[in-house]
Amino acid sequence: MATGSTSREAILAASRRVVLRGGPGRLTLSAVAAAAGVSRPTLYRWFPTKDDLLAAISTYEREQFDLGLRAVVRAQRGPGPRLDAALRYLVTYLDGVLDADPIGADPRFALQSLNEHLPEQTQSLVRLLGNAVYQVPAVRRGELSSEQAAEMFVRVAYSHYLVPHPEPEVLLANLRAFAGLAAVTENRAIG
Repeated sequence: MATGSTSREAILAASRRVVLRGGPGRLTLSAVAAAAGVSRPTLYRWFPTKDDLLAAISTYEREQFDLGLRAVVRAQRGPGPRLDAALRYLVTYLDGVLDADPIGADPRFALQSLNEHLPEQTQSLVRLLGNAVYQVPAVRRGELSSEQAAEMFVRVAYSHYLVPHPEPEVLLANLRAFAGLAAVTENRAIG
């Protein structure tokens, strides 16, 4: 059985899975404890109420997005490759953390959750990309702000998750072209 912060992480990861399967209305602390492999007293020590747990899930999702984005961006040298890595992350992030049926269990909750996370994920993208967002021609020309470009990228990723593009690589190529990254992808194909 997990202990310390590992218990907390296991509880939050299991909670997210339970919510995705049945929606927040069907979330029970017993189901979360069983899914996390922890005792109910351990769960209650970390999250005394369902409301505490739901609030923590939202924070956890924000942190997980940030950690993943930070890792892919920092692994790249140069603004073009950082932006390219961030776009790939955005296109694949939701597929990796959510179920195949994004809104089936509780459509209202799923859409509300995406809406709540949009500004935070946009700000994370702007913050972590820094000057890499100036690779986008519309940003460079002053037609879009960094925030507007980042929000558009996040919204496209959301739309891909809700109404999947039949070929995610084509969607990613389209985003790269909009972002002015054709040379980056050509260099990658050549190198």
